[in-house]
Amino acid sequence: MVKIFNRRIKKETIKHFGFQSILAGIIFYLGLNLLPILADEFVLVAAAGSSAFVVFAMPSSKTADPRRVIGSHFVCGLIGFAFHFTHPNFLSFEVAVSVALIVSILVMVSLWLEHPPAGGTVIFFVINAQPAAFISLLLLVTILALFSHMFEPYLYDLV
Repeated sequence: MVKIFNRRIKKETIKHFGFQSILAGIIFYLGLNLLPILADEFVLVAAAGSSAFVVFAMPSSKTADPRRVIGSHFVCGLIGFAFHFTHPNFLSFEVAVSVALIVSILVMVSLWLEHPPAGGTVIFFVINAQPAAFISLLLLVTILALFSHMFEPYLYDLV
């Protein structure tokens, strides 16, 4: 039988599901309004939204650690920039994106910066290297990580 609803949603835990979901949405909304350059960068917004899910729905996960959240997006952004500026001379677009993803995974794992949503960051910056978007993304994920850390005593793993 296919299970549709999470069994962990009970009368006593529903407040955590609602609180953490609403908190993530409010903080994400405020971050996007503080950093309007991201409004047009849908891939980056998607990557940051995935990070919001990780830090607010799975706060005890290793991938929700602020160092990993911020560090992975930083490293993947730099790798994306590097491949953006080198691929027209040496690689096809498809090869550049694929190799950049390989390099980003290797670097994240080697530096203990595993955070899966950063895979979208590297791909975005191979396609479209914008310094202002890079800084805005880092600020947004820093805001998410900071608020997640501030509310840590009140956050529970929802998954």
